[in-house]
Amino acid sequence: MSALLVAGAVLIEDVGDARALIGGAGAYAAIAGAPLATTQLWAQAGSGFPPQARTIFENHRIDLAGVSWDGTSASAAVSLPEIEPTSAEDLGAAAVVRLGPAEAERAFAVIARLGQRPTVVVAPHRACDRGHLQACAQAADILVLPLAVAAALAGGVDALAAGMWVRDLGAKAVVLTAGILGGLIIYGDKAVTYASMPMPKGSSRGTGAAFSGALAGWCAGEGADFRAIKRGCAMASAVAGICDQGVGPKKLLAAGRKEYIERFNRLRRTNKF
Repeated sequence: MSALLVAGAVLIEDVGDARALIGGAGAYAAIAGAPLATTQLWAQAGSGFPPQARTIFENHRIDLAGVSWDGTSASAAVSLPEIEPTSAEDLGAAAVVRLGPAEAERAFAVIARLGQRPTVVVAPHRACDRGHLQACAQAADILVLPLAVAAALAGGVDALAAGMWVRDLGAKAVVLTAGILGGLIIYGDKAVTYASMPMPKGSSRGTGAAFSGALAGWCAGEGADFRAIKRGCAMASAVAGICDQGVGPKKLLAAGRKEYIERFNRLRRTNKF
């Protein structure tokens, strides 16, 4: 399989009555992408990260060479360690997920120095301003953003106008996500919607990051032309929906490539694409 690099936060968090679950956008993205590509995680986990949680990553064949186990645990603002990835062997894609402006800029610079040009999937922090969004768009091959965030930053316009506005900031392709409604893909002058897997609404924790990780994992092997992105968004939507079926990442951790493909094919049959 082609390789995927994921840069993002890794945390231990409580979800409802469940305690000490793996969390953070980087963790969800890496777990979601691992069945689709050989995945390396770049994150600051900190000395308080439990050994049993680290073993979960290893059991899912996620490369932890870029994870620091020293110092304090990551936060939304500080999530990348001093150590940096140096290998780009078979690197097909990189996902930069929910990082603040300074850490995102650093991630873009490191990826550019790796010497092999991967497909770069960027999911900006939900609280991004226009300046940070533009920096992300200019660094991204595919920029993933919730439709509501894009529409608000664009001035309250409709979905298509919001997507075109984000594209004009410099992104080669824009994916606007809209939960159960699916989403919208803008690729150059082309626009198309994609479907989501219909299911009862559960915990939405991790769905956006899992979507980005699965999309990047797909593009690592399939590329990032219009056809690949359309199918990648269908796969990512099918994978992200797993997060709504359980607490935290538990259902996502229990899924593998076989279930991914079964869900993807079910979505294709339902929507005839």
